[in-house]
Amino acid sequence: MGLSGVYEDLLDRVKGLSFEDSLRYIVSLLYPDISRVFEIHKVFLCVQPHPDDCDLGAGGTVASLTSRGSEVYYLTVTDGRLGTLDRNMYPELLASIRRREQEDAAKLLGVKDVYWLDFRDAELSDTLSVRSRIITYIRKLKPSVVLAPDPYAPYEAHGDHIITGRAALEAVLLSGLPHVNDVDIRSGLEAFTPRFVALYYTSNPNVFQDISGTVKVKVEALLKHESQFKDRALIEFIVGVYATLYGKLSGLDYAEGFKVIPAELLHVTPFLDRV
Repeated sequence: MGLSGVYEDLLDRVKGLSFEDSLRYIVSLLYPDISRVFEIHKVFLCVQPHPDDCDLGAGGTVASLTSRGSEVYYLTVTDGRLGTLDRNMYPELLASIRRREQEDAAKLLGVKDVYWLDFRDAELSDTLSVRSRIITYIRKLKPSVVLAPDPYAPYEAHGDHIITGRAALEAVLLSGLPHVNDVDIRSGLEAFTPRFVALYYTSNPNVFQDISGTVKVKVEALLKHESQFKDRALIEFIVGVYATLYGKLSGLDYAEGFKVIPAELLHVTPFLDRV
């Protein structure tokens, strides 16, 4: 069976290119907006395992988005009740403190709303229940881009991060199928597929955001998480290290890096790690 003229022409164009250049050319041809997802799309859902992850992983980008009028929503999967070294801090109290801290930080960054799934911190055990809840919020909010932690980051040891990232990827893939979570459809929601997922905390970024103008507000947002970050100098150092290293990969002074993947390529698509 022969290929149509369009596909023959495409294959002819990549014959003289290296594997990496061929892959990049094909993806850029099919998805010309992949490198501009944060500039041209207007509704974003940032899924985070714990309060503070969106701020640390993408806070500079979030501040840039909201300053340009984009809508950004946070969806926090766990209650963060275990994030302390203080043996006298009750987990239930810490959970309520961290909820307030995240609300304050999100307000500073211009986030439109913060939603909570309230799974117990460090006790996520499967993707199905988390995936189902994320799908519901995708259908409610209709984001063009979903942000989440990269579940395939090398040496990531925290199960909450791995499960949240994988559940978010599955949710983006499946949210357009009406018989997945059909209770949503019966309650009046419509099936909806985001266009892209953007993974933060990634060691394999393909899109970089210049945060030179928002790195200071990112620091201020993280300092709202007083139960986690009490030392301004330490936070400035952590943010500076991350931003500088991503900057070195992108030729920018300060950057955040993301692995951006079109939703249509989240299934049986080899080589995505090299895009």
